[in-house]
Amino acid sequence: MRKALITGSASGLAVAFARKLASLNFAIALNYRESKERCEQLAEQLHKEYGVPVITVRADITLQEDIHAMIDTVVRQFGTIDTLIHSAGPYIFERKRLTDYDDKEWHAMIDGNLSSAFHLFARVIPLMRPHGFGRIITVGFDRVEEAPGWVYRSAYAAAKVGLASLTRSVALEEQENGITANMICPGDIRGTDKEASLNEDALVRPMRNAVGADLANAVAFLVSEPSQFVTGNIINVAGEANNVITRFDHGKEDIFDPITLEPGTSVIVVPWQQQGIIHTREDRRNRRAIYHVAVGDTIERFTIDQLLEVQSHDF
Repeated sequence: MRKALITGSASGLAVAFARKLASLNFAIALNYRESKERCEQLAEQLHKEYGVPVITVRADITLQEDIHAMIDTVVRQFGTIDTLIHSAGPYIFERKRLTDYDDKEWHAMIDGNLSSAFHLFARVIPLMRPHGFGRIITVGFDRVEEAPGWVYRSAYAAAKVGLASLTRSVALEEQENGITANMICPGDIRGTDKEASLNEDALVRPMRNAVGADLANAVAFLVSEPSQFVTGNIINVAGEANNVITRFDHGKEDIFDPITLEPGTSVIVVPWQQQGIIHTREDRRNRRAIYHVAVGDTIERFTIDQLLEVQSHDF
């Protein structure tokens, strides 16, 4: 049975990761900082549903001493750690310029998103080496490998760009020991979507937004034994319609829809062969417009390539 430590497990994407690993028969250590009750509820749920050992460990990942104590606790319980998913990472929601950050906020971003990884890697990698197997996964943001500027998010972006380089460096250093390191990058996933599961209907909808389960499926492969040659990668799981920083690529030729349909227009949704009515249209520079179409009791998202206007004689 593999043993995994998942940081920041009380909420968000880490919950989706924990569910996936539990379904794959991993023993799991869930880390939290303040949300003890919520983390314990998740642990109880996973153990009850999948029958795997699940423990909770408190640690503030901005503090080196907390990280060391957390790892010691997990090793005492599980004997080792062969899988590390570093999902925790502080984020300042207030939009502010670099010059408006104070020292405490800057250090919180760097310590929580970058220095925390150093302390985790330094303690966990030596546990993995003797077994000739280890899996490390970090979490970034869309296009982090390009070291992009992110307006009003400078401290967070700088830390995550550094984490991307650190992840790749560890991948190069430890491949000979059977240890892989990769970063996965979500798009603009918010609220309950971070923990959301997938059903069969969602799997066949190309224009839906990504949810936590989509990233968890990527994690499932990266932690597997067959992924031994997949290392040092920055893997985007945002989807083209779900970018965080920009909504179009500079330098491309201008992209225009061949025709434009107005809200209220009756259309046939080609993939579904169902009739609907355009509710709203979301125009995007250098991207196909997104049409929000009322089909039955739901509103779904399509491009013009997936729609046919219903002419009056078609009724």
